[in-house]
Amino acid sequence: MTDEEGAPPPPRSGAAEPPWVNPPEPMPVSPPASEAPTDSSGAAPAPAAAPAAPTDPAEAAPLDPATAVAAPLQPAPAPTPEAPSVAAHPEIPLVTTSRLLAASFDLLGRSGTDMRRASFYIGLIILGTVGPLALASWGLVVIETERGFTEFEEDLAPTAEALFAGLGLLAFTGLVVAWVESRTLAMTVLASRMVERPVSTRRALARSRRMFWSAILASFLAGIPVLFVQGVVSELLAPTFGAAVEASVITSTLVTALIGGPFAYVLAGVVLGDVNPFEALRRSFLVFRARKVAAAIVVVFETITALLVLFGISAGLDVVLRLFGSLGFGPESSVIGLAATTIGVVAVTFAFGTLIFTVTAITVAPQVVMFLGLTHATVGLDRVRPGGPEDPDIRLPGRPRFRWLTRSMLLGFMLGAVGLALTVSTIVG
Repeated sequence: MTDEEGAPPPPRSGAAEPPWVNPPEPMPVSPPASEAPTDSSGAAPAPAAAPAAPTDPAEAAPLDPATAVAAPLQPAPAPTPEAPSVAAHPEIPLVTTSRLLAASFDLLGRSGTDMRRASFYIGLIILGTVGPLALASWGLVVIETERGFTEFEEDLAPTAEALFAGLGLLAFTGLVVAWVESRTLAMTVLASRMVERPVSTRRALARSRRMFWSAILASFLAGIPVLFVQGVVSELLAPTFGAAVEASVITSTLVTALIGGPFAYVLAGVVLGDVNPFEALRRSFLVFRARKVAAAIVVVFETITALLVLFGISAGLDVVLRLFGSLGFGPESSVIGLAATTIGVVAVTFAFGTLIFTVTAITVAPQVVMFLGLTHATVGLDRVRPGGPEDPDIRLPGRPRFRWLTRSMLLGFMLGAVGLALTVSTIVG
């Protein structure tokens, strides 16, 4: 972390070394030879040479005292102690502010394989939680098209509304889980790749689940001040600009750049620095003081990317609907067309989940690059490495076994499947 004046500390080559690794002790050094005693005349007698180990019987005979010549004894050279074997870690680079976005995209490119696996996991969450609502809505459109959009019977309408509300609540919960885990999972994967000690998707997911509630609180602490100021500014500018979308986007971006800078590194402090959200908030202000412009770029880039994603999703759905219409797929098509459209709904839902992760990874990449460059804080990564206190391969009493899909997720998937079946049977009548 930075000091109180905001200057970043000098880089530490062993900053990423796990604290539980004890280096081997150096080899003992032999004591120096003691000073030989002198006789009464003051001359030191020449010490006798140590006999070598005999290798031949003739060489093993004792030396003749008359012919033996005393050679000066040379002290044996002290053995050089071996340096501790410490794993070499590359220096974490601190990029300039002008190269922040370029370094972020370079990091994303080097993390392609790891990101792909993580995106499939998020896509599965979205498919299991949002998929039932999407399929139920598609089924409602098909059935109502055949009926001519007649009203439901009075006794079935409340049941159908309750079932759709339940599916909507499940979908909202799945979106929140996917958004939170996308941010923490992407941050862990990108940070491990940046320090050239990548962790597997399994270990990154274990870290993400460990920080789930802390990440929610950190996002709440960082987002509330920005949203409050944005609301105030929008109300002040509403009489001038009205409901213009362009003015709203510009206002949101400017407010985020001015107010959100000190909160730019709260999530990184929780996930990578391994501190609680309140301490991460305090340290984020210190890191912000070291590179104020870089922090503004971090938050503005995240805001602009999120807005572009919203527009991109809207345009993408419009393209998909037009494509289905041109192929003759719709609520009035044949059985084959209905089956193909249903498969398309499932595929689009899964792709939407992978898109959430990909976009989230793009938004957090600048935060990872600048945070690691300024602080070298990788304690959160070290906790899930082999031998760490949160290593998913180590079974500890009281800690549940690692599962790709937790029991709560499986329960949510089952509730979604049951709710979908009940909803379809209700609207069919």
